[in-house]
Amino acid sequence: MIPLKHQTKQKHIGDSLFIHLLFAVIIILFSIMVLPSYSWADTWYAKQDGVKVTAGQSPTSALIETLSLGDAVTVLNEKGRVVKVKTKKGKNGWVFKFRLTENMPSSGGGPGLSGLIGRNTIAARESRAGGSIRGLKETTEQYAKDKKISQKHRDALDRMVAFSVTTEDLMEFKKSGHLGEFSGDIQ
Repeated sequence: MIPLKHQTKQKHIGDSLFIHLLFAVIIILFSIMVLPSYSWADTWYAKQDGVKVTAGQSPTSALIETLSLGDAVTVLNEKGRVVKVKTKKGKNGWVFKFRLTENMPSSGGGPGLSGLIGRNTIAARESRAGGSIRGLKETTEQYAKDKKISQKHRDALDRMVAFSVTTEDLMEFKKSGHLGEFSGDIQ
């Protein structure tokens, strides 16, 4: 009788490594596709009162929600000048990037102009980078006297500084002039 030889399979180390790598790649790709994007999302905050969350990317889209200064949103997607967000109430919508900040704003106002725009009106004296923000009013008055600037011109400046605009009027002005979020190709 002739003995039968058993055929044995030889495992190659390379085959086993390839299978493990292939399995790892499949798991990673599956995780990326299946896991929701908000698991990596950032929390951003409204820079001011009256930040509008709209149904579409246009500022004229239907209003979904209005945010107040410091309201947190979860950023789901960024697209150009706008971001898709999820609000605390669970609503999804679009907000212009410049209306949000990655750092929680302080309600009492902070350094620079960002702390001033949380109110419903913005006074001209508050929008200047100098004067009233840094307490330089006395210095500027002395400068005007030293340079012999007439009282008539100083009074005109005081009237201009006292001027204020409501948020609604400002938004209507930007809309009619295609400025800010109303500019560009998103309409």
